[in-house]
Amino acid sequence: MEATAEAIIRKIESGYADIVRLYWSVPVTAVEEAGLPNGWSVKDVLAHIAAWEWRYASLIEASHDTDALLQAKPDIDALNQETYQERKEWGWEEVEYDFRAAHQAMLQAIRQFPAERLNDDFVQANIAEETWEHYAQHLPDLQRWHKRITSN
Repeated sequence: MEATAEAIIRKIESGYADIVRLYWSVPVTAVEEAGLPNGWSVKDVLAHIAAWEWRYASLIEASHDTDALLQAKPDIDALNQETYQERKEWGWEEVEYDFRAAHQAMLQAIRQFPAERLNDDFVQANIAEETWEHYAQHLPDLQRWHKRITSN
C-alpha cells in the first residue's frame, strides 16, 4: 500500500481525536479521579500515552536507515509501571500539555521520516501498533468511563 506521511497522520489523528473528545467534555475532577478498571484515572492514561509517544518519536527519529530499534520489544509492563510512577503526581495541566506536546513531536518525527521507508510493510505495521492501535486498546475503558460520568 502506498503511504504518505499525511495519510498516516490522518489515521493517527482520527484515533487521537476519539480520546480527546472523551475527556474534553467533562470536569477536570472527573479526569483526575481514579475510576478505570486498572485503578488509573483518565489523567494517568493520557500521561501513559504521552510517555509512549515521546518514546516512539525518538525511535522514529533514529530509524531513518534501520528497523533495528523498531524491532526492539521492551518490557511493556515494567515500562508502563515506571512511567506511571514518574507521572502519577503530575497535575492535570502538566499532563495535558505533555500529552499534546508528545503527540506533536511524534507527528513531526513521522513527517520527517523518509517517504520510501513509510512504504515498508513492517514500518507501517509498527506505526499502526504504536499509534491508533494503542489508542484503541484504551478506548473501550475511556468510553465506559465517559458514559458513566456524563450519565450521572
